[in-house]
Amino acid sequence: MSQRSRFFVDPKVQMAIIRRMMMHWSLTVLALLAIGIGVQMVYAPGNQSVWQAIARSFGAQAPLLCLMFMLIPVYVWDIVKLSHRFAGPMLRLRGILNELADGGRATQLKFRPGDFWQDTATDFNRFYKEHIDLKNRCEELQNELKLLTDRGADAASIDVEADEITV
Repeated sequence: MSQRSRFFVDPKVQMAIIRRMMMHWSLTVLALLAIGIGVQMVYAPGNQSVWQAIARSFGAQAPLLCLMFMLIPVYVWDIVKLSHRFAGPMLRLRGILNELADGGRATQLKFRPGDFWQDTATDFNRFYKEHIDLKNRCEELQNELKLLTDRGADAASIDVEADEITV
């Protein structure tokens, strides 16, 4: 990721992934807390109330909870780094497709080492080569047609003058 200049390459996609990861993380923490409270209620001596079980459970799990909360930025950073490996290539692919759609002549698609979907770049580059070849051939045919129609127009005007026929 050191080559990338932005934290988010595709914010919509990457934020959706972060939200999903946070949802799973939150559910995991809640499940661990519920298990801890359940264990305190089952194995606690005597008649303790639910609130006492919750307090004992939080007391026992406080270091783990603190550690998990402190690790959230690490999880987010790692998810963003991982998502760069597929969001970045799709951003480059979209840029090249937009340039081609606007009539430009984009360069071939090249992903960074370690990016996902390297085969997609290879497949796109095969398509790109065929597209450029067809575009060049189309331009050649348009030029030939223009030459032929210009010659035909000159010949028609000569015929018109000779025969005095208006076209």
